[in-house]
Amino acid sequence: MKRLVNIFLRGAADGLNLLAPVDDPAYHQARPTLGLRKDQVIDVGINGFGLHPAAPHLAKMIQAGTVAVIPAAGYSGQTRSHFQSQAILESAVEENGTAVTARAEGWLGRMLEADSKGPLAPFRGVAVGTVSLPPSLWGTQNAVGCPDLGSLRLGVLDTPAKPTRGSYRVIDSPLRAHPASIIDDWHDSNGAPTSASLGVDAAANVLSTISSLKSGVADRSATDAVAPDPSAARNEPASDSGDSQLFSAASGILESTLGTEVIQIDIGGWDTHKDQGSTEGRFADLLAGLDAGLKMLMDQHAHEGNGLVITVMTEFGRRVRENASGGTDHGRGGLALVLGDGVAGGMKGSWPGLVDLDQGDLKAVNDLRVLQSEVLSHVFGAAPTARTANSLGLFG
Repeated sequence: MKRLVNIFLRGAADGLNLLAPVDDPAYHQARPTLGLRKDQVIDVGINGFGLHPAAPHLAKMIQAGTVAVIPAAGYSGQTRSHFQSQAILESAVEENGTAVTARAEGWLGRMLEADSKGPLAPFRGVAVGTVSLPPSLWGTQNAVGCPDLGSLRLGVLDTPAKPTRGSYRVIDSPLRAHPASIIDDWHDSNGAPTSASLGVDAAANVLSTISSLKSGVADRSATDAVAPDPSAARNEPASDSGDSQLFSAASGILESTLGTEVIQIDIGGWDTHKDQGSTEGRFADLLAGLDAGLKMLMDQHAHEGNGLVITVMTEFGRRVRENASGGTDHGRGGLALVLGDGVAGGMKGSWPGLVDLDQGDLKAVNDLRVLQSEVLSHVFGAAPTARTANSLGLFG
């Protein structure tokens, strides 16, 4: 079974410091304090660019040719609004004339709904680290939000007021010590939800599965901490950090027998208006957490023939010029990554450079909706959209 993990860096990650155009004088002129020098970055074999030193594991994957890097990523008419940009990216909308507006369904939710077969299967799509489904998974009832592994337990479930947004919401979910007690309670209940018709025994099996996953993830978190790379001038986050727990939970779900095909991980905090830092600091800490999480998922689940693909995206990039607060403001062209099974590595799309800018921003010339279409076509066999005439060539 092929599977997709979509990682959303909310707040707009600075692609120009993640993969820095170190050979461009305009970059250093615009970022006299935040810019990375050539002797500070990791050479990943992309001419003119270097990777931030907080991502040594990602560097090795790029060097090995297993990562597609998409610079200047966004969509036509890219906006600097968090709300609008996230809505457009998560729904993967088509243009309506010159207007670009979001839809009520997400790009992942539409795929799950279109491919829905038989009874409801709410664990096909799991959003890790959240109670509410992110808009990417709206439009299907075959998805759930999972704040942590302990929350994946069946209690009283209710469908949302707006069915187009899909999924269940838990209105009563007591954690019981023994699955047998859940079976007794549900048999005696007068208000069991419709999902109970799928079988209370199946619910008990889910509880047992989650119980084993929780203990397994706890064991891994204690023993599989990633050692810092000597080439990085900083330490990686502790294994009990929030991001580490998100990736551990996602790893546990991928190991489960719940039939999960899509996982979304939301990581916030990337809106670095001040005190962003250069080789160290806030941005470096966030990136190190992402780097360790990507290594965990790839090492444990991206074996030959496993069929795992990971996408990393953000709603827009940061402005080219640093601001007076030691940070970067909202921009346009961002950076996206695609890793895993069948990926054709290297830089994809075109690079517009830092001379001809869009009102001070890197132009968004590589359409993220093309990325989404190619990923869904490769992973799930979805029919490509007409936009794939501008193919990024993400898969070999």
